[in-house]
Amino acid sequence: MDFKTILVEVGRDAGCRDRLRAAARLASAFGAHLAGVTATGVPLGHLRGSDDDGPRHAALARDKLRAEAAAYGDLMKDMVAEMGLAISFAHEAVEDEAPRAFVTRGKLADLSLLAQRPPWDGVPPVVPDVPEQVILSAGRPVMVLPQAMRALHGGHMAIAWDGGREAARAVADALPLLRRARQVTILTSEDGHRHGMPGTPHAGLEAYLRRHGIDAASRSLPTDRAPRKAILSCLETLAPDMLVAGCYGHARLRELVIGGTTRTLLQRCEVPLFMSH
Repeated sequence: MDFKTILVEVGRDAGCRDRLRAAARLASAFGAHLAGVTATGVPLGHLRGSDDDGPRHAALARDKLRAEAAAYGDLMKDMVAEMGLAISFAHEAVEDEAPRAFVTRGKLADLSLLAQRPPWDGVPPVVPDVPEQVILSAGRPVMVLPQAMRALHGGHMAIAWDGGREAARAVADALPLLRRARQVTILTSEDGHRHGMPGTPHAGLEAYLRRHGIDAASRSLPTDRAPRKAILSCLETLAPDMLVAGCYGHARLRELVIGGTTRTLLQRCEVPLFMSH
């Protein structure tokens, strides 16, 4: 598989311009079409007012949101032109809530690039945020991008490997990027059962990657801490350009209630995070 349609979230967050630049470079590298999507946040046809001026206020709100969405399309056009890249691209303003908009469009993309959401304080809500919903529902890989991002191809890529189905799926989905990486490091745990990380030999993954022309080295995660903390610690030490990981390899309900590796990485990973479910 190769990336021929790349979706990118276009919105008001501070990292939008950098995300657009990175997405355009990635589309250029793979000869892919770049699909920019802006979600209005509400189904505009459902806006209602409670007083006599309700219809007028609703119309003004619709016009404002539509104008704002159109401005993001102009921003995307200007950014691509500024970079001088000969790529196919288009922008769509979707009059719907963000999760549904990106899930629907993400099903028809080979990869979706979404903005990282800020961490929650206290007990996490049961309803997942946008990247999490897209990963779980679109059936396609997602790359979650922090505001300060590194290269999206050709750099050092790390793989969080627990031997589970989700990790295997993420590695397979990331092969187009892994083939272009100058360095690949497998992060694995020698004490897998203790932390819920099955002890599948990382040597098998190394052999699998070699057959795809990818040379990878392995690094053991610290066994004296939870996987999410061990992975973040290794990322600080290795400073890779991207992390590949499976989404919800353990009991999802438990992670939804008390948090876990998936949510920690989605909200606190400081490098681009490539995830599949």
